Amino acid sequence: MNIFIILMSISGCFAKTLSITDLIKLGESYSPQLRGQELNLVASENLLKQSRILSNPIFTFQGGSLKSSTQSGAVTDFTLGQPLPWPGKRKNRIEAQEFLLKIAQISKEEAKLQISHRIYINVAELAALQELEAHYSERKRRFSLIENSLRVRPQASPKQKADRDLIESQINLMEKTMIDLQARKEALMWDLKVFTNSSFDKVSFPLASLPEALSRNEYVHLLEDSPRFKQIKLEVSLAENKIQQARLEARPDILVGVNYRQENVAPVNHFYHGQVAVVIPILDYGQYSVEVAKAEKNRTNAFHRFEKDQLSSLIHQLFSQFEASKKAIDVFKFNNLGQMENKFYDAEESFRKGLIDALTFLQIDSQVHENIDQIYFSRVSYISSISNLNLLIGKEPEI
Repeated sequence: MNIFIILMSISGCFAKTLSITDLIKLGESYSPQLRGQELNLVASENLLKQSRILSNPIFTFQGGSLKSSTQSGAVTDFTLGQPLPWPGKRKNRIEAQEFLLKIAQISKEEAKLQISHRIYINVAELAALQELEAHYSERKRRFSLIENSLRVRPQASPKQKADRDLIESQINLMEKTMIDLQARKEALMWDLKVFTNSSFDKVSFPLASLPEALSRNEYVHLLEDSPRFKQIKLEVSLAENKIQQARLEARPDILVGVNYRQENVAPVNHFYHGQVAVVIPILDYGQYSVEVAKAEKNRTNAFHRFEKDQLSSLIHQLFSQFEASKKAIDVFKFNNLGQMENKFYDAEESFRKGLIDALTFLQIDSQVHENIDQIYFSRVSYISSISNLNLLIGKEPEI
């Protein structure tokens, strides 16, 4: 038995515990989602550089022979031309890529925030479940001791047998609660391990100290400057740019070039001339492309109006959840944990001495542990609601 206790103590010493700060750093450094956004940002940066480059010059060479009635000779023809975009077309393309680059930057910022807040909420809940698991384990252990003491009595009265049956039923209910708690705890552990690509046994989170929330009006006001609202404005500007782009793309690029021709016949002839080539937009002047771009802009505006309304509504919903959880933590105070546990121990002692019956003891036990549950769950709800509010306005988790 002593060896078993020693081994358990040694294994506990090697248990790996990671803090919320460690896990967020691990998540940000590993996240494939964030890596994907970074690669998208690199692609956007290169596309912007590409949009600033002019098309390659065109070089043509022609050779042949010239024959007349009296003489013949070779003919060579050289042309060097440079395609130039229609005025405003290149500027429009660059502007479109600048919008896409800014959208990619915001998308990367949003991905980082989503990862941080998801880890933050999950760690808070997991830390609370770890504490509750310890409470339930101790509670079950003490109930088992009571049940054993009732079972070994040689001549139990009908009342004592009834008390034992009640205790056994409560132990069964506790086991079911612990099974559900452990299943949720394991799900959170796997979620965090996938997000951080790391192994750990426990997490630590400062449940005793809670983050402060802004006012409802401040959240509503800051939503206008949130990453998603910025992205919406850029997407609308990009849709407007595409209308102008559709008008300009129908305009042809202009080819400006020089030509040299040499005829090697007596006398040798040299010809120099410049040239300008342009397609005349008579049949295709982009009329349908413009209508497509306008329809796309209208669709974008409609979707974004609906999304902005949803986000504004979500701010109020989350703030209502925050207010409810704040009232709950004011009722179920964290520093009352010790007092709650003492109530259980006092009730247990009174039951052992026969001062209260089993039903009264179980009622006290249920009330005590329901209060303990609410102390932790109300804090998790409070943390979750603030975290979700901060995510909407683009604010980092408060660690």
